[in-house]
Amino acid sequence: MADSAGQTGSINVISTPGGAKIQVSHNNSTEQIVPETPYTIGGKEPGTYTVTVTKGGDSNSKQVKVEADKTVTVYLTIFNAEVNAVISRIGYYTVAFIMLLAAITVATYFNFLIPHSNLFRELIFVACAGGLGGLAFNMYVYVYHIGREEDFRVEYKYSYYLRPFLGILYGTFVFFLVAGGLMMLSGTTAPTIENMYVLKSVMFYIALAFLAGYAEEPFSLQLKTLAEALFKEPPNTDTATTTAK
Repeated sequence: MADSAGQTGSINVISTPGGAKIQVSHNNSTEQIVPETPYTIGGKEPGTYTVTVTKGGDSNSKQVKVEADKTVTVYLTIFNAEVNAVISRIGYYTVAFIMLLAAITVATYFNFLIPHSNLFRELIFVACAGGLGGLAFNMYVYVYHIGREEDFRVEYKYSYYLRPFLGILYGTFVFFLVAGGLMMLSGTTAPTIENMYVLKSVMFYIALAFLAGYAEEPFSLQLKTLAEALFKEPPNTDTATTTAK
């Protein structure tokens, strides 16, 4: 009996929205699972299964490979009217935000927004570049989870709305970090005020800000590491003195 249990695997089924009916097909046979999502189906022989989730007349399916003594997780989105409305809002929001940042960049370039000031112009450029980086990552995730994996999760919608703002903050921060000389890149020192606004420098800052906005998660982790290194808690002097005695 133990040998038989060790030769089977499990399927963890999660759907958006939850509470969907589950159907599993394998080798021309179909099994209707009574519990609704989320649910883990155990005792499955190794092989390829088709998992279908259904709710309110809408359904979605995906093939999964079950391995012995392992649990495979399958996320499935049922693209009903509610989910499609959220997807549409995120799409419109992303396009509108891109157009807004592009308009701000063009207006800044032609001095429509502020008087001519190299510093303020460059700040706006890098801030917009960081925001566009965040929006570019939004589009990548949007297409990946809707068009490819079909596992878009409505509960993460606010990350799409907040990511461009985080990109703006990160892009601006990177500009100050590099231009201020707190970070060395490729063995170069911080730029002087004379060459800070030349075309190559501006392009470099814009590209770096875009990358910071695009890779906000790994950048956040690096920031955390940097902050912990700079502001680490000092040793307990009382403990140190006691140990020395």
